[in-house]
Amino acid sequence: MHQGNIKTANFSCLFGPHFTEHLQTMPVVHGMNVPIACLMDSAISDKPGGDKLIQAEERRKRRMISNRESARRSRMRKQKHLGELYSQVIHLRSVNHQLLNELNHVMGERDQIIQENSLLKNEETELQMKLKGLPAKFACSQEETEVS
Repeated sequence: MHQGNIKTANFSCLFGPHFTEHLQTMPVVHGMNVPIACLMDSAISDKPGGDKLIQAEERRKRRMISNRESARRSRMRKQKHLGELYSQVIHLRSVNHQLLNELNHVMGERDQIIQENSLLKNEETELQMKLKGLPAKFACSQEETEVS
């Protein structure tokens, strides 16, 4: 009988009804109706190619485990990186807040200095006008002080 025509009933008498229930859910190997798990039986592994199938399945399982571990490490790195970025955001917002407070303080001081400067310019203008209004005898003494 060709292996592609093996019926599940044949396996039920060999391996029991529990095995045949799982045959329908197991993958098919190279277009055959024989599940991989059936080929990995120790009695079958003695046949040529049986060891290769076992080794291939073991490699696949190791690769799956390795991939899962790699994905887990990747998720952990991503989570750590996001945590670091979040901490950096908090720090930068704090620095930004401090700089804004300092800028507001400096701008307030600048406004006070501009106002004081304006008052001093007005006072200078008033004093210049008073100086021009003084009698001429005081005007000479001013010129002498400027020359000296």
